[in-house]
Amino acid sequence: MDYLAQFQGRFIGIMQWDDCRALFDKLSSNPNDWYVYDTSKVAPKTVTNTNDFLDTINNIKKIIKSEHQERYCGIVYTNNLDNPDFVKIFHPNNLGKSCGSNENPPIPQWLLSKIKPVEVMVNFNSPSKKKGFISKYFKL
Repeated sequence: MDYLAQFQGRFIGIMQWDDCRALFDKLSSNPNDWYVYDTSKVAPKTVTNTNDFLDTINNIKKIIKSEHQERYCGIVYTNNLDNPDFVKIFHPNNLGKSCGSNENPPIPQWLLSKIKPVEVMVNFNSPSKKKGFISKYFKL
């Protein structure tokens, strides 16, 4: 399966903090052959080394703990609870609308995968709004 298909595939939301800790423990116990893609940067071309992977996991945990003061997690998603090989993690300060539909949902801040990533920001960034007749004359 290619990266974009997997990115858009089925993911399981991690709602309980205990489940989030367990997922991070699984990731930390298997730190080899992961691509770590911070979507605010260019997609990596090589897997990250073990120490950098563990440092990244620890930094993400610190950010989530300090900036996501909710009773539930809800910002971490994985494709497989038992044997994760693709994980999406949203930054607590970039969650978009909390209710209702969102035509342009936020992109996860961190994408951890066992397959080589491609630029998701190019493929899923907000589309430009079409200009209508009135908007040509007024800033709408």
